[in-house]
Amino acid sequence: MRAIFLISVLSLIVFLQINGEKIPVNDGAYGDGVFYRDVGRFFLENMEESGYNLVQLTRILPFALLNLSFSTFHIAKDNIGLQNGMIIWQVIYLAIAIYWYFRITKKLRLKPTIITLGFILLFGNFAWLKAIWYHPFSPDAMAFALGMGQVNYFLRYEKFKLGMVSILGAFVSPLLLISGLLMLFLPGDKLPLHEGKRPKSLFPAAMALIIPLVFAVLGWTLGEWYQAGFLTQLFHIGALLFIPVLIIYAAKQSSIDWDLALVQLKKRTKSDRLSKGIMALVGILLILILLSGKNETLGLFSLIRESAEGMMRFPADFILSNSLHWGLLGVLTLIYLYRFLQEMGKLGWSVVIIFGIGLLFSLFFKATTFAAWIPLWALVLVKAMKRYRWSLKDQIILGAMALFFSLAWLPLNSEALESYLAGGSSDLLSSWSVQKWAMHQNGLASFGSYALMALAFGIFVLAFYWRKKRYLRQINGEI
Repeated sequence: MRAIFLISVLSLIVFLQINGEKIPVNDGAYGDGVFYRDVGRFFLENMEESGYNLVQLTRILPFALLNLSFSTFHIAKDNIGLQNGMIIWQVIYLAIAIYWYFRITKKLRLKPTIITLGFILLFGNFAWLKAIWYHPFSPDAMAFALGMGQVNYFLRYEKFKLGMVSILGAFVSPLLLISGLLMLFLPGDKLPLHEGKRPKSLFPAAMALIIPLVFAVLGWTLGEWYQAGFLTQLFHIGALLFIPVLIIYAAKQSSIDWDLALVQLKKRTKSDRLSKGIMALVGILLILILLSGKNETLGLFSLIRESAEGMMRFPADFILSNSLHWGLLGVLTLIYLYRFLQEMGKLGWSVVIIFGIGLLFSLFFKATTFAAWIPLWALVLVKAMKRYRWSLKDQIILGAMALFFSLAWLPLNSEALESYLAGGSSDLLSSWSVQKWAMHQNGLASFGSYALMALAFGIFVLAFYWRKKRYLRQINGEI
């Protein structure tokens, strides 16, 4: 009954969004979406003539399926038809993701309360409640669904199915290939925890120094930050200085004995198994390069350059952008970080490395990049949160907050936005009519939008932190 209710609410919102507004230019496609729509229209012809570069191939499967489905049923590939077809495929991916989610909850034997929390965290966000239906030419829904499948088969130790999903995912998101190989070829033993007081370590301090320096070099070279004004560069410096704060905070919250964990990794990792993983990675990359055909460019440098230009514009903006797109995951992770890190360690080194890579990538790439790893993130967070008691009132409040924070209720289209997207004046970007859309895009949010997001994020953090403290006082009998 709980599952039916959750699916019904989500279906109602999705139905309203499908029949709601679409991006107001190019018959519902913008940016990469124009290219993806052309893939849906000309996939077979382009593969034979010029092929696609490496970056394009790692996202091409959803649109290849769109092309093949239209060709199979002899449907005209006009813009409106392709948009409707893509929406149908997105609904299918959503259904697959939901199916695998409930398979995971069955495997973990989660209580209805925790199932509800997990459902809200996974699907109560801008990505599922707005973005995919507003601009359907995106590979994110399929990446999310396959990521859910990876988590399901990883927990069930069904390595053949995990491998098949990972190979399929190599043509949807490169993150699926990375996580799949790590899950297949690294040991899944629990990481040891400290017994008693944790010894001090210089490793977090070293990372707090090295990582900002690396990103500073990337920013002032590839990102060309040096061309920006003084105030903009000051914001970049503030963003870099926030990284050590986050690293030190995470280090203090961690109870994992990293020295013993590294010894465990060396003992449990078999060289022949690791060699097979490396060979599999190289083999898949070679296949992707060969499939690129006559296309001589890999597209990697342009991707890195574009990402570098939009990264670290404001302090903690990567947290805000991910939270704005994927909902309350970021807020609750910071609040329950101690338990989160423990549950992450229980899933083994593969999950630890995935989160380490994800954290580094989040500093560099846009929020939509991580669709494939959001299910794993939510799973670990749910496992951390299930230690606490969540009343019906708490669930309703969390759902309401998720819906509010998703901004799915906020109309995006306006004459100003249409004019801006059609190539109008860049001065329009600072207006609220355009910022309602732009704050969801990489590198386009204004300082005003950033400040508004930071305020909302801070309020949510304080609210959940107060709730957690109050719960702990109740447990200890203080109130």
